[in-house]
Amino acid sequence: MNFCGVITTKAIDHMIADLTEISAPDSSAALGLPERHSILEKLRVRIESEPARVVTDAEGRITAINPAFTELCGHCFEDLKGHKPGMILQGPLSSSKSVDILRKAIQNHESASTELVNYHKDRTTYRVRIELKPLFAPTGDLTGYEAREWKLD
Repeated sequence: MNFCGVITTKAIDHMIADLTEISAPDSSAALGLPERHSILEKLRVRIESEPARVVTDAEGRITAINPAFTELCGHCFEDLKGHKPGMILQGPLSSSKSVDILRKAIQNHESASTELVNYHKDRTTYRVRIELKPLFAPTGDLTGYEAREWKLD
């Protein structure tokens, strides 16, 4: 797998937040070596796991991807960081109906799922099932979106 060697702190924060089986330790307690090893191992599995995932900020700009996403589309994080996914991954064969479903969900801060034709880095096409969900801070403020993608072809 080619992940291009870059994982941002924000990407790690998102991945750690998704490890729901890990409860946050008391802020005054130090983690011992076994606990740190356990958390790091779960984080490694999460980073390397499928499905393909892309995380954006509230404006829709990519802040994190996992290796499965790189394998799916051929782009590494450096190619995608700060860009909106559709600007790079969509093209002439991408369904405007599917794009509208995603666009409306983003505008309304809602979840959505659809199928879409995307484009690899080499501009060949592939079909995916996308499940999009908004991400919220404990305060209720929108922090971004996560899309999970499964190749259909």
